Parts: sequence; C-alpha cells; structure tokens
Amino acid sequence: MDLESELRKAMAEQVAEASASPSLVNDVKRRHRRRKSRIHAAAGVAAASVAALALVPTYQSLRATPAGNSETTRPTNSVSAFRSPERPPALGLPASPSSKGRPGADASPKPPANPPGDGREPHKPGLGGAVGRLPSWITYLPEGLAATGPCKVSRGTERETTTCVWRGDGGWVEIALVKSGGLTGPQDLVKAPGVPGHANVRGMPALTADRPGPARQISWMARPGVGVTVTAAGAAKDRLMTIAEGVRP
Repeated sequence: MDLESELRKAMAEQVAEASASPSLVNDVKRRHRRRKSRIHAAAGVAAASVAALALVPTYQSLRATPAGNSETTRPTNSVSAFRSPERPPALGLPASPSSKGRPGADASPKPPANPPGDGREPHKPGLGGAVGRLPSWITYLPEGLAATGPCKVSRGTERETTTCVWRGDGGWVEIALVKSGGLTGPQDLVKAPGVPGHANVRGMPALTADRPGPARQISWMARPGVGVTVTAAGAAKDRLMTIAEGVRP
C-alpha cells in the first residue's frame, strides 16, 4: 500500500464518527449571503468614486471665472486689449512727431485777457447791477438805479441819520440809517401817517407803511440803538423786502 492510500485511510478513521450539525446548511447559506452583500457594497462604493472623479473636470470647465481675475483680464502681450497696436509708418513717409516733444505741448492754455472796461467802477457781487459804489452795509439794490450823490449825514442832539438815495428807470430807493440811544423800536422810525402793518426782517420785528404817492417803506431795529428805514417807489417797490434783507449795518 502506498503513502496516499495510508493517508486516506487515516483521514476516514478520524471523521468516521463525526456528524454534521442540523444547522450546517443554514450557516453556510447565511455566510454566503453576507459575503454577497459585502461584495455588492464594495462595488457600489467603487462606482460612486468613479462617478465623482468623472464629474470633477466637467465642474472645472463650467465654473465661472470671477470678475477682475488677472488670468482673464491681463493681456497676453504688452499691447492694450482695448487699443490696436500702432502701425509703423509706411516706407518713405516720415513718422508723425510726438506731442510730448512738441514745443508748448505741456503748457496749459492761458486764460484770455479781460476786455477793457467801460470806465465804470466794478460792481460788488449781488448788487443787482446798480451803478456806482455802494456803502459797505448795503449788499443789494435793483438793476438800473444810480446814486443821486454821496450819502448825507445829519447829526442832532440825540440822533445821527445817514441817508442814501438812488434813482433810475426802475423807480427810486431811499435808505435811512438812524443811530440813537433813545430808539425803543421800529415805531420810532415810521414817518408815514396811518396804521402800519407788521412784518419782519431777518427775524427782527418790522413795521410797513404806505408813503404819499406810489411809495412804500419798512422800518426795523437792526440792533439796539440802530434803526433802518427803507423806502421804495416804482418798480423797485416790488423788491422792498429784498432790499431790506440786504441792509446789514
């Protein structure tokens, strides 16, 4: 008898008394199913990984480039992307000289010289075109009026009155500046008869009244001890309040 036969005989004697358990078949089937489940799960994970790797290049190609990215806005050469490169001059034609080297190219243009005046004195800003120089405490008069002469100053025992008059096609205007320690209010300045009306000049109480003829006046206290009366006639009467607002003693 050879060695292989001896081994088979010995193995048969070892398992002759052994018997399979009743649940052996079920255990084999259960292990087989679990092995198949593990194989299927591993295959699903592998398929998902392959799909994700395949989508990466597509996402990169579809992703929008941010605005202002230097990779897209920077031109590939030294020529501006919005300006065509300069062409060299044709053979036989001289190149046009650069404005940088041209004499006077960098010099700013000089403003034109002021035209010669007409002999009248310059007007102050906001004077409305009145002819002649105004006192510093008067900032507005309607256009077309001219002073009849220098302002007159009269002094009494308790008052000092400065009177200025302008006349023209637009009517006439008279402004009286009164300085007195005895002034108690605009009622001390009103010269016209009748019942005065009430107004205000720059927040100060004022009284208005009609003078004989087509004239109207307004009086107010500019500050303690200083009163003002403005009288206007003709077209200038329509600007009475504006004239009064421009008196700033």
